[in-house]
Amino acid sequence: MAISGRLKLIYDMIPQCSILSDIGTDHAYIPAYALLNNRCEKALACDVKPGPLERAKRTRKKYNLEDKMELRLGSGLEPIEEHEADVIIMAGMGSYLIIELIEDSFKKAQKANYIILQPMTGQEIIRPFLWRRGFEVVDEGLANEGKKLYQTMLIRYTSQRRESWDKVNEYIGEILIAKNDPLLFDWVKEQIRKQKKTVTGLKKAKLIIDEQLREEEKLLVDLQNLLNGPGGKANDN
Repeated sequence: MAISGRLKLIYDMIPQCSILSDIGTDHAYIPAYALLNNRCEKALACDVKPGPLERAKRTRKKYNLEDKMELRLGSGLEPIEEHEADVIIMAGMGSYLIIELIEDSFKKAQKANYIILQPMTGQEIIRPFLWRRGFEVVDEGLANEGKKLYQTMLIRYTSQRRESWDKVNEYIGEILIAKNDPLLFDWVKEQIRKQKKTVTGLKKAKLIIDEQLREEEKLLVDLQNLLNGPGGKANDN
């Protein structure tokens, strides 16, 4: 079995564990790959709909993992018990849904040794939520699949809340910068492209809130400085 792109990035962040729970598993490729490579001893493939679990069942049978992988139907973290919250994966969904599912089962999220997040949309809202709720970002990385970049984070609950940060780090993680991720340059360029649209849209609006415009313009400048500063490879033109 081979995986690549965003799935390989998720797998690479999985620490050695006893139980791996994949939330929104679909085909169960990640838990299957983790079991086949002895990254975990047992896997729980969970999904809110029966259809994906049928696909997961076929994957489980194909790789003879019936004795190591359980399929569970339910929303978010509901199908797993607190004592099973070892390493949890939440990928293939938007940031707002990830936040909602964590809040709905917050005690289980607290109990987890690690949680791996790969939000598909609204990535900039994830870090502020995590910081305010006492989670630490342990590691993060980027993967390129097709024409899209994917961001993945390894987090854990510490109870230490963070109340202040630079807005630019909501979009560009501090660990991505510190480790000089190979795809950091492309990720920053993508955020600059989006931020230019935001600033242009505000300027064209009939009702402009000066404070909001100044904040968005500062974010754009900070992103551009990050791209063109020490270690930057080129300008954003």
